[in-house]
Amino acid sequence: MVTYIPSHDVSAEYSVWRMPEEEVRAFLIATNHGMSEWLDAQWAAAEARADAIFDPEQHDEGLVAELFQEAVGVWPDEYFWQLSSAVIKDACALYEVFLDAMANAVLRRFGASLSSRGTENSWKWPECELFYRHYIGIDVAPPDIKAVLWIRNKLTHLRGDLRTPAGEADFQAHVALLKIDAPATADEAALGLVSEAPYMTRGVRLTQLQTLRILDVVADRVGTVAKAAFPFDYGGKANPHLLAVRAKAPLPIKGFPASLLQL
Repeated sequence: MVTYIPSHDVSAEYSVWRMPEEEVRAFLIATNHGMSEWLDAQWAAAEARADAIFDPEQHDEGLVAELFQEAVGVWPDEYFWQLSSAVIKDACALYEVFLDAMANAVLRRFGASLSSRGTENSWKWPECELFYRHYIGIDVAPPDIKAVLWIRNKLTHLRGDLRTPAGEADFQAHVALLKIDAPATADEAALGLVSEAPYMTRGVRLTQLQTLRILDVVADRVGTVAKAAFPFDYGGKANPHLLAVRAKAPLPIKGFPASLLQL
């Protein structure tokens, strides 16, 4: 479970990230509660309807499922896959927005900014990684974040489909690296998330608890980045790259276009 950093220990960009991040968590947890109960009620209604109309000459044991599908339009397994997909994609987007804003805040202390901030464009991940590595001295995409981004990309571009045994193996390796398979803690169990494993096992399929834990992984990295950036934003800390920016003569970084800096 995530522990948020007090606002006085981090830049304002962390607090700006935190509010929608808490909303994403609330969306996951509240939807688990509300939709789980509603889907159970719809199944009970389908059973009652089946009992009332069952005719052995016309129906078979699949009548309840047929009535449920007609009434609801989506199976619970697919519904909660959609929920996991939406939550993970938004958590990653929030991280990317935070990285952009935090980098810009530090640059502003040294008389510069990200040139993309005045456009509808954003920098690419390799550029973002290079900036933070050289200007802040931190890795914004360590192995656990790369695993989360891999999952996000599969959900976004292939709707979770894994086309090869190698892809399935990669997914299992990412889940193992993230350490999201352990039984629920007492605090996690108290949240009342749907506990059933996905019926469909092929592709990127996650439990609701695994989804929550992915949010924790991203939130922990946001906190780590925020603490690393804070001294440059408010503590007067500097380094050769930032001092060069202040002097309007940024040091060259291979793969990082100088045009990304508005001096």
